[in-house]
Amino acid sequence: MPKTVRFCSAFKQVLFGFFGAATLMVTAPAFAEGRGKTHIAVDFDFTTAIDDKATDSGGGGQLRLGQKYDLLLVSLTPELGAGYHGFGGTSDAKLYSGFIGGRLGVGKIIEPSVFGHVGLGRLEGVVPRTAPILDAGVAIDLTLLPLIDLGLHGAYNVMMPKDDGTALKFVTLGAHAALVF
Repeated sequence: MPKTVRFCSAFKQVLFGFFGAATLMVTAPAFAEGRGKTHIAVDFDFTTAIDDKATDSGGGGQLRLGQKYDLLLVSLTPELGAGYHGFGGTSDAKLYSGFIGGRLGVGKIIEPSVFGHVGLGRLEGVVPRTAPILDAGVAIDLTLLPLIDLGLHGAYNVMMPKDDGTALKFVTLGAHAALVF
């Protein structure tokens, strides 16, 4: 392996470790004191499949529930939820999922964030199957009142490969609303 590739890989690991440690140091006092706020959110998504000729665009959404922990300008929201996405095309696929994950946000009134989830999905259609599902994305929220957040999000999603090595990959773009109390 070339030295530059090893250096870049090691640099990414150190950077990721530093970012994780900094996040824990900033949010740990909020966890210890139990200062979390209940966060209930609904997502409305436009969905489009990638690299699948039989699956077209569609729509769906998710319901998320979590505790939002704030400290200064950083917030961490561990969450769990369930989702449904329907796709058009000859496959007429429908995806049901349950997941657990979290969000890391920066800011108060305008809050950009990154998120990721892992879970289990059930795909119905031509070839039904159940497999692990992952997503990662970015969002931006606007706090209208201390009780209501509105925002936009985008995510890359993958349902793990089936026996022939083909995975369901799709992108979601949408809007969300959350109650925070």
